Amino acid sequence: AFTNPEFFWENYKDDKEELKKREKYIAKSPKHAYLYAKSILKGPFPLGEEAISKDTQLAYSYANDVLNFPFPIGEKAISKDANFANAYARNILKGSFPLGEEAIAKNGGFSYQYAKEVLNGPFPLGEEAISKDTRLAYLYAHSVLKGPFKLGEEAIAKDASFAYAYAKDVLKGPFPKGEATIAKDYAYQYARDVLKGPFPAGEEAIATEG
Repeated sequence: AFTNPEFFWENYKDDKEELKKREKYIAKSPKHAYLYAKSILKGPFPLGEEAISKDTQLAYSYANDVLNFPFPIGEKAISKDANFANAYARNILKGSFPLGEEAIAKNGGFSYQYAKEVLNGPFPLGEEAISKDTRLAYLYAHSVLKGPFKLGEEAIAKDASFAYAYAKDVLKGPFPKGEATIAKDYAYQYARDVLKGPFPAGEEAIATEG
């Protein structure tokens, strides 16, 4: 029991001196090594870093909550999770995290966030995931590429409001692929703001609206 971190943590978590005597045992448990660093030492715990580095969430939390600085030996574990990899790049590295990009690229939301908030530019590896979501595809075109996003046009074309906005604010011209959807809704706005003229495919909807 005296070498079991779970046992003596519960009994001595408010007794810094007793815990200090057992640092070598605390250091073997990722959870308790992190808690010891954060709550007791309120700073780095080098002896426990190897154990902490093996756990994705704790490695990120140690970097974010304890070090406020990169944690190189924990990066391999952090890189395996899209959420933590993206957060590590954004909050700790304040820049790109190549090791984590493969995981980030599998998630459209994190890929968009990584492109916009970390890279401040395109993230080609994540474009396939982004392209599958109508809203994200539009936002990526509008706020990251600031221009057409061919890969995402199929998804954008499925939603009248985003298809209209894509034509108006991104293409600044017609969006043929989205016109069948736009024709059912946003037909008048598309004719007025994009085509600046007749929109035959949308006239039935326009007449109904009128």
